Amino acid sequence: MADVLTPMMQQYRRLRGSIPTDTLLLFRLGDFYELFFEDAKEAADLLNVALTKRNGVPMCGVPYHAAQNYVAKLIKAGRRVAICDQTSEPQPGKIVSRDITQVISAGTVSDFDLLQAKRANYLGAVFSDGRGFGLAYADLSTGEFRVAQLEGRQSLFDELARVAPSELLVSDEQKQQFAEIAGALGYDSYAFLPEQAAFTLCEHFKVKSLDGFGCAQMPQAIAAAGAIVHY
Repeated sequence: MADVLTPMMQQYRRLRGSIPTDTLLLFRLGDFYELFFEDAKEAADLLNVALTKRNGVPMCGVPYHAAQNYVAKLIKAGRRVAICDQTSEPQPGKIVSRDITQVISAGTVSDFDLLQAKRANYLGAVFSDGRGFGLAYADLSTGEFRVAQLEGRQSLFDELARVAPSELLVSDEQKQQFAEIAGALGYDSYAFLPEQAAFTLCEHFKVKSLDGFGCAQMPQAIAAAGAIVHY
């Protein structure tokens, strides 16, 4: 293990530990983005690239100049991807500074080259407080942002079928409640609290209240919308 934990690998471990375990980390090394350990095993299979080992560590890589194509494949396979770039120039005897510059998922893609033409790319969220259901969805590539408040569970599912979000957030505390929604992603329950969500939205849109948006009396929808902005 001592051979593995070089300064660069320590840096990798620190950055890898700062993102969710279900997110693949593309780590910039010169002209390549490298993946290590379990990330490498999964990505090598999804991308059909060679899986190798260095000092016993599984790894695979993709060229920096072609990374966009490989990221698109990972997104289409339902994975989230964190991009770690070099933030300083190489200097003799010093480790290059690196930082995570973006996290890309199916619902947060805004690069037109990664999007399917003629299809909206919605990031959605749902929330229930026992009295009704809130749905919010946004397309980051166009700025479209909509909310709805629905009384029945079937009405919610009908609307989800119509909107067909690429990614759907649910509160961690409500994952079981929405277990039948395939691919729903559990997210921080705090972000779904109606009061916190309203604050998040007001901060984002730089307003004092949500009255002007016509949703001030839609707490379930506000909870879902606030979670999207928080995400």
